[in-house]
Amino acid sequence: MTERTKLILAGGLAAGLIGYAAVVVVVGAINVLMGRSLFHTAAMFGAAMFYGLEDPAALQISAGPVLAYNMVHVLTLLAVGLFASWLVSLAEEYPAAQYFILVALVFVAFHLFAALLLFAGPLLGGSAWIVVLVGGMAAAVAMGWYLLKTHPLLQKELREIPMGEVPTE
Repeated sequence: MTERTKLILAGGLAAGLIGYAAVVVVVGAINVLMGRSLFHTAAMFGAAMFYGLEDPAALQISAGPVLAYNMVHVLTLLAVGLFASWLVSLAEEYPAAQYFILVALVFVAFHLFAALLLFAGPLLGGSAWIVVLVGGMAAAVAMGWYLLKTHPLLQKELREIPMGEVPTE
């Protein structure tokens, strides 16, 4: 395994775990602020995904749905972290690819948000969009901050791009 591959894997796994932790903290805080259980959202998603819950009023918060959903959630964020780490590595190697990478990340984020909102809307009601949006933004910011801090070459390249100009490399 090359050194670059090791860095991509390590950075991606760390970024994914950081993103997962950010979502857990933010969504848990939103649940508490809304007067719900800390585990409400995870229990709702887990019960719907694995236990066929269709009526939110019938939700019983228990360890099974919470743990099942969290396993899916952590695996998803690890995959997103690995993808983002690979894209950051690509951006360092090929600075002109930074614009493609930005579009790719926005595309992936939009589709993940839309899928979660489609899934969450009927279960969480009108508050679904705020929970999904704020949780997703927390993960994106935390993961992006980590990846940027661990890639000084990318920081330097981004600082050197004049506003309004496209790099020619």
